[in-house]
Amino acid sequence: MPWQPLRRTVSLERALVCVLAPAVLAGCGVQRYQPAPLDPARTASAIEARSAEEAGLRDYMALQGQPAPAWPLARWGLPELTLAAFYFQPELARARAEAKVARAEVAAATQPPPFGVTPLVAHHSRVREDEAGPWSLGLALEVPVVPQSRRDALRERYGALADAAALKVDDAAWQVRSRVRASALALHASRTRLALIEEEVRGRRELSDLLERRVKAGLASSVALNAVLLRQAELEGEQQSAAVAAERSLADLAQAIGLPVSRVREFPFDLSVFDAAPPAPGEAEAQRAALLNRIDVRTKLLEYAAADAAVKFEIARQYPALTLKPGYLWDQGDNVWAIAAAILVPAAGNGPAIRAAEAQRELAAEEFKRLQSRVIGDADAARARYLSAVAGAARATAILDLGAERSARTQAQFDAGYADRVDLVGVRLEQLATRRNALALRVEAQQALGALEEALQVPLAGAPLPRVLSAANDIDRSPRDADPR
Repeated sequence: MPWQPLRRTVSLERALVCVLAPAVLAGCGVQRYQPAPLDPARTASAIEARSAEEAGLRDYMALQGQPAPAWPLARWGLPELTLAAFYFQPELARARAEAKVARAEVAAATQPPPFGVTPLVAHHSRVREDEAGPWSLGLALEVPVVPQSRRDALRERYGALADAAALKVDDAAWQVRSRVRASALALHASRTRLALIEEEVRGRRELSDLLERRVKAGLASSVALNAVLLRQAELEGEQQSAAVAAERSLADLAQAIGLPVSRVREFPFDLSVFDAAPPAPGEAEAQRAALLNRIDVRTKLLEYAAADAAVKFEIARQYPALTLKPGYLWDQGDNVWAIAAAILVPAAGNGPAIRAAEAQRELAAEEFKRLQSRVIGDADAARARYLSAVAGAARATAILDLGAERSARTQAQFDAGYADRVDLVGVRLEQLATRRNALALRVEAQQALGALEEALQVPLAGAPLPRVLSAANDIDRSPRDADPR
């Protein structure tokens, strides 16, 4: 009959379409590989070209709530140095990249499971009388049916882990801020100490000249002169050490910011913030601040949430898993449709996996409790250290005021003719020694303040933290537009 070959052709084409359609549809979502080579020479040139006068830095400071009154800046205080480090340092960009990876893993872990396609091709040695052909074509599908409870538990678990990774951006910002503050404090202390030593060296030279004249005139012994000369030589050695320490502190600050030392050397610094100590928070306030702001505490909470979601997931897995298996076969002109289902029943009701997940959740809870106890202890110890250091600095300031009064009296006596220049220079040198001691105690108080800020992870004075996670998309943004490749 003339219609029979046509019928066979149409049925064969329909069978081929049914077999190839799933593969074609699956190929529609295929992405091509895009190379992204690194160019070390380009990245090195970008680092060398960094400048504190970049317009991008000005815009970033304005975005962070620190708009520059004039550009370039006429003064570089601790907030400006900190924001410059947030802008130039690659640590924040690296933390953002890690957070972006963790966020992408959420979508990867919670995407619908893949379905299977099994092509069926067979050749028959016997050809049927209706001339349908010796071929049988078809396919079988495997479609997993995942309960919504499993998907929700997976999304909750990976979401908590992604939020924990996002906190690394805050942690990186805090570490950058801490390095900048410590380096700036060291630079301020070393330069101030160097200035005091230089002033004392000039005073010692003046005193040695006065005593040398007296020795030549027979009005003083050489023993006092030798003692002054010895102390002068010691001070000159301290002066050299202080100059080296100042240069090292400048290099540390440049490294903390992410700029060449030659650029940072040109900064007009204003580090007067280190000359005052803010009041310490109360004991209860400090403990509460630490428990609410410490990044490790917040990270442990998210890790516990992830462990709890793992328990939910294993509970959901105790129910049988279902896989639907529909299929089609064009068998020598005959359309054969089939449907089957595979049911996977967990052994022992998934009890071992559930108990393991519950044990991990209990461990996460105990680790959080231990961290809470340590955080409270750190806050109390850092607060006590800061209070003690502030009290010591206050006593040194009081002694310094008494020395200033004595210096003023000696100056008045010298002006009235009741004291000579040796007495005047001697009192001034004593005052310089007192100022150096007071400086050391003030620096100790500022170091204790930094330790307190570390314990609370709250800026108490002088430097901001960036609003790095004010929105979900902030993870994908970097303050610098330069391509790292």
